[in-house]
Order: sequence, then C-alpha cells, then structure tokens
Amino acid sequence: MPPSVRVVTDSTAYLTDVPDVPVVPVQVISRGVAYDEGDFTGDLATATTSRPSPSRFLSCYEALAAEGASGIVSVHLSADLSGTVESARLAARDAPVPVEVVDSRTIGAGVGHAVLAAVQAAAGGATLKEAAEAARRQAAATRTFFYVDTLDYLRRSGRIGTAASLFGSALMIKPLLHIADGRIALLEKVRTSGRALARLEDLAVEAAGEEPVEAVVQHLGAPERAHTLAAHLTERLRLLPPDTAGTPRAGETAAATTHSSEAPASPPPARKTRRTPKGTALERTAHPGEAATGADSGQPGEPAAGPSQVGDEAVDTGQPGEAAGGECRVVEVGAVIGAHVGPGVVAITLTLRTP
Repeated sequence: MPPSVRVVTDSTAYLTDVPDVPVVPVQVISRGVAYDEGDFTGDLATATTSRPSPSRFLSCYEALAAEGASGIVSVHLSADLSGTVESARLAARDAPVPVEVVDSRTIGAGVGHAVLAAVQAAAGGATLKEAAEAARRQAAATRTFFYVDTLDYLRRSGRIGTAASLFGSALMIKPLLHIADGRIALLEKVRTSGRALARLEDLAVEAAGEEPVEAVVQHLGAPERAHTLAAHLTERLRLLPPDTAGTPRAGETAAATTHSSEAPASPPPARKTRRTPKGTALERTAHPGEAATGADSGQPGEPAAGPSQVGDEAVDTGQPGEAAGGECRVVEVGAVIGAHVGPGVVAITLTLRTP
C-alpha cells in the first residue's frame, strides 16, 4: 500500500517505473500542435515548450486524494526555466488535500533525485512538510554542468543572451554551462569539443571534491560521448553504490538500458588520478558571473589536450570505484531539454545523498 503522503513530478525528471509517482508531462509544441513530451518525435528545430495546464495537475491531485492520499508533494523543474511550478501551485489551491509544491531550481536528473528523496521520506513515515523538505534538501545538494554544440537553441528559447550566442558562434567557441540558482548560466568558453568535454569532466571532479556522490551523465543523441564520460567519471570520483532502500535512483531509466548497446565495447584505459582537494563538495564551481571569462583551455599553439586531471599531479590511487563502490549512470533526456539546448548536449549531474 502506498504511503499517505504521495509524490508527483513532471516529465523532465526523466524517471520511469518508479512506483506510485504520477508524472504530468510538459508540453512540446511544433507547427502549432501540442504534444506530451514523451510523444514528440519531430524536429527539435521547430519545437518550443509549454507548461502543463493547471487542470492536468488538479486531475492528478484529485485522483491521488481519491486513492487515500492525505497530502501531496509536487516536485518540478526550475520556475526560471518553465511555468510548470506555477501551474502546479494554481492547481494546489483547489486540490482536495494539502499540496506542497517544490521548485527544485534544476532540471533533469537533479529533479529526479529530489523526487526520490521525497518518495523515500514518505515511505519512512515523514509528514507532508518533512517529505517536501527532503526534496528541497536533495535538490540543493545537486550540481549540473553541461556542454552544447551551439548556443543557438538557448538564444532562441530566451535562456541565454543574444550577445553571448553571437560571440560563441563568431569565434567557434564551445560553451560550458551550468545551472546556477535555477537558471542556465555560461560557465567557461573552450575551443574544440574535445577540450570542452575534458574540461566538463574536470569541473565535475572539482565539484565533488573528496566526498562520495551520485553521478548521472545525461545526453541527447550523443551516446558515445556520454558513455565515455561516464567511464572516466567512474574512475575518478568516489561514487555511491546503488541505493539499497528499494527505490530506483535518478538515472535508472529506460533510456539507460536502451542505449547500453551503444556504449564503447571496452572502457578507455584507466587513468588513475589523485584529486587535489578543492574544498567542500559541490561548492567549488563558479557562481553566476564568476567564471564567464574563464581561461580558454585551447589557446592556439598549445599541445593537444591529454587525459584530464585536477591539480598538478597524477598518482596511482588504486582500482576505479574502490572508495565507494558505485558507477556513473547514463540516461538520454527528452524533447523539453532538447528544445532548449539542441541535440548533442552532454550534462553531468552530481548529488550528495542527503539524510
């Protein structure tokens, strides 16, 4: 029997087969036709997104109340990226039971981790407010870094300024971005995609520090990049093992299985590195504006980027994964993220597992 406090999310959490968690789909609009996110298979260049209507949330809340829910935690992508949170709040006013709407201030696997934290809290007998707070704590313990081939999609969706987009296009810059206070922000500018992906890896290692974390690599149409990056992170991070409480963790989705056959036949050669301590885990990446002028890691005449590492030394630290026993998972995201950032995106989401 499900707990009396129930959890709802939207399709941008990219969770599947999580028992008793209804998913309200965000809308994808193409050539005047609206689709539920999971049903859209068209050209992302023609797509925009729209929040679910309040009536869809209200129908979901009413159904859960009819099943015996005493309260509902509704966890969604950042309000700065979508009006989904506002739709949920409007519906909550008319819901037959109390609803706590959580703005996760992130998207993708970050939302998924927050959802699962609320699910586990509710399963353990938490009150409505306690389960909502568990989701907020987990979301706050999450960082997401990502690479895109072009800033054109972000410019078109209004998620990044025209000047930044034109600058990147003119100089053939490969941008690295992150989610900062619920918004997409430019983090660093790098020349060539190879250097950008190596730097993306290093940013994740720096952010994790010495703490054990969960890591998910998300992508859209870039399985080889994603699986290679996941293999490197499994070697370099202290990754938590799968959750033993019986609830799937974020990233355990159908997409992770669907594309497993597209992974490289064998992982790249092991690169045993020692991470130079960078301070508290998840606190060392730049804040908005801090790294917008970060060093270009591809100056003309520099030698080609070799295996990335943090700090000034690389030493043997033992077998990959020996510290915590986990591995970095891979998941393909959907059309909502694709409409905002375009195909070819690769993202890393790190999270501490909060109490």
